Amino acid sequence: MKAISLRWRLLLGAAVWIGLALVALGLLMVQLFRTHVEASTELDLNASLNRLVAQIDPAGLAAFERPLSDPRYDLPYGGLYWQVEDVQRGEVIRSSSLFDFVLAPDAAADAALQTLPGPAETDLLALSRQVSIEDRPFRVTIAEDSAEIDQAIRGFASETAIALALGWLALLLAAVLQVRLGLAPLQRIRRGLEDVQAGRTETLQGFFPPEVDPLVAQVNTMLAEQRASLEFARARASDLAHGLRTPLSALQATADRLRKLGDAEEAQAVEELCEAMTDRIEYQLRLTRLRLRSDAGAASTSLARPIEQAISVLRKTSQGEVLHWEIDCPDNIEVRLDRHDLIELIGVLLENAARHARTRVRASGRRISGQAVLSVADDGPGMTPAQMKTAQSRGVRHDETGSGAGLGLAIAADIARINGGSLEVAASDLGGIEVVVTLPLAS
Repeated sequence: MKAISLRWRLLLGAAVWIGLALVALGLLMVQLFRTHVEASTELDLNASLNRLVAQIDPAGLAAFERPLSDPRYDLPYGGLYWQVEDVQRGEVIRSSSLFDFVLAPDAAADAALQTLPGPAETDLLALSRQVSIEDRPFRVTIAEDSAEIDQAIRGFASETAIALALGWLALLLAAVLQVRLGLAPLQRIRRGLEDVQAGRTETLQGFFPPEVDPLVAQVNTMLAEQRASLEFARARASDLAHGLRTPLSALQATADRLRKLGDAEEAQAVEELCEAMTDRIEYQLRLTRLRLRSDAGAASTSLARPIEQAISVLRKTSQGEVLHWEIDCPDNIEVRLDRHDLIELIGVLLENAARHARTRVRASGRRISGQAVLSVADDGPGMTPAQMKTAQSRGVRHDETGSGAGLGLAIAADIARINGGSLEVAASDLGGIEVVVTLPLAS
């Protein structure tokens, strides 16, 4: 399972937390608006209730006639309602808007905003107060349909949600910009590592923020230590190889003396031993010249040009001048491979083909499934299926008649693997073998 990138983690976290904060802010704003609207409604109702109380005649309620001027009090179910009850006599008078409905206020919630059932199955916000005029108790109630208030609150909530959604998008865009700027040093580190892997630079270069500067310093230290270790290993391998060449020269001289003394069999054995050791030393020296490269950011090299150069050199040798060479490789195939590694790889394959071919060698390159495929075929004696399986093994020789230590294909296979490719040996339509190397295409 692939882990979520740091960029997406930051963006998803910002989107979620900003969204939750704005939702909480929206709920708070709606609640504050509701409180404000209800407080404003309570003030209006209280003012109307005071005007209504001021017009009560203790002599009787029959004198009430349009005590409040708002026309909604006169319209049946108009949305504004009042009611006055003579507690002592049980007489009740109410606004025309109540029609045949009687309000039933809660006496326990005296002078406090309360919710009452209203006419036509509506809910009302009401104020009810018991007052005493000339020692006669009256209960005065005034109410307003809560549907209008609820509609205003819903409208405010809807508009607030749209505004907060736009705010969420704006803040998310700001978060994207912030994450992009914040992660820019890491992108520079990644590009710097690609340059190091491609061989364009040896260290991470440039200025970095204090937060990542210690990381850059540690990476550069590790790269320096790796270069030092690699150079030390190469130097030791080279010293060892040069140190072994002197004893080998002495053994070669011993073989010459044995031959002069008439012991040709022992001389031949010593010479073959010297030749095998020389080939192995050369093999190790070749490997020390290779660099371990990853898939990211390697160099781009044309496949056709090294083939032409290697064949032009081999045509001048005693083996190559009698062979017919065929090249079938487009010029536009670029492989993600160091140029020196590619030259080494192609040279090994063509030398091996020239050593075993009778009359003909064919080198071709093509693109298959997003990869570059290099094949070198010859018309030599070929190999059995069992021999093809072990052809890449170090030191395995299948042609005992020729020279060499059986390291050619092993070197080619190492070069291919180091650079993210593979090597296979198969039967060729020319009669010999065909070595097929798959390499990554350049970006």
